[in-house]
Amino acid sequence: MKRQKIRFSARADTDEAPEQVAARVGRALGCTFARGEFQRRPAQVASVFGLKISAIGVSGAGGKNVVKLVGEVAEEGFLYAPGGSDDVEYERVDISAYVVDLLTIRTGLPWYRPTPEDYAAEREASRGLDDWLGGVGADEER
Repeated sequence: MKRQKIRFSARADTDEAPEQVAARVGRALGCTFARGEFQRRPAQVASVFGLKISAIGVSGAGGKNVVKLVGEVAEEGFLYAPGGSDDVEYERVDISAYVVDLLTIRTGLPWYRPTPEDYAAEREASRGLDDWLGGVGADEER
């Protein structure tokens, strides 16, 4: 039996700080963000519906200021098959389109799904920071 494993990735172009955007998202989704980490970098994090949601400021395509919002399964029970075995099959379900629409309606910010150009710009900015920090390394979820 396959487990459904939902995820999402959304972006908003804004000059607001990630903390401010996280507060808006928290009100929209009924959760509270706090300081935490996403890929070993400071972020605003929350938990809702078994997902860990992370909000982090990134440099987007064209150098624009972007807040990246990512949600991935955090419920440890998903590590095990329903019968308790370690043989778990996952069916990944991307709910990005839904989250983008919901957050656009509820936060007043124009959210969108990241494009290949967005991912490329984020990787480039991340590489520059990694070089400056001495090679920490981080990759976007895929």
